[in-house]
Amino acid sequence: MKTATVRQFRDDATSFFKQEEPILVTRHGKIVGFFLPAAGDSLPLEIRKDLFSTLTDEIRSTMKARGLSEETVLADFEKTRKARRRR
Repeated sequence: MKTATVRQFRDDATSFFKQEEPILVTRHGKIVGFFLPAAGDSLPLEIRKDLFSTLTDEIRSTMKARGLSEETVLADFEKTRKARRRR
């Protein structure tokens, strides 16, 4: 497994995407993420479930921290969608 800083990963992303080896991404010496090259055309079901769970947990905690309700977020999406149609 290769290791790259956030800056290295950002600057060399194109070359990293062409590799088949996983990459450990660090910031100030601490792990902040992984890049796992996809094998095939779709993600395995177990990975999709993990991603969905992680993303929903993150969204839920961010909404709670900001004091947002689901209705507020949906109203904001609707407002943005209508504004984009007018362009």
